[in-house]
Amino acid sequence: MIGFSIVFLMVLGSIAIFTLLFTPIIAVRKNEKGKPPRTFSYIILGLLLSHWVFFLSSGYTLFPTNISDAIFMPVWVVLGVAGLLIAIYEFKNNKAFAIPVAGLTTICLLFSIFINGISNM
Repeated sequence: MIGFSIVFLMVLGSIAIFTLLFTPIIAVRKNEKGKPPRTFSYIILGLLLSHWVFFLSSGYTLFPTNISDAIFMPVWVVLGVAGLLIAIYEFKNNKAFAIPVAGLTTICLLFSIFINGISNM
């Protein structure tokens, strides 16, 4: 019997693989120069990536438990929603930039739902 966490990891892995595969295909198909991404899009992408690095390097263990519990979930959700809005906006202008942002945002939102479900058990 396959557990929920294995299925969850398979979904995350497939999102990551499709994000990495489809971005070069869209970039090759769309030869013309589109509008460059806005500065705000780069800021949100940078915040998403820095939050992942901070999380994976166990940065939340440096804070006291009550502070890390208070900021962990809101940061995930706010960055996920901001990334979703940026991905939708940039999909109209620059698809090669929007697809990796959408993949990373989807992983963030799924991860926040997964963590919220585990913490409520």
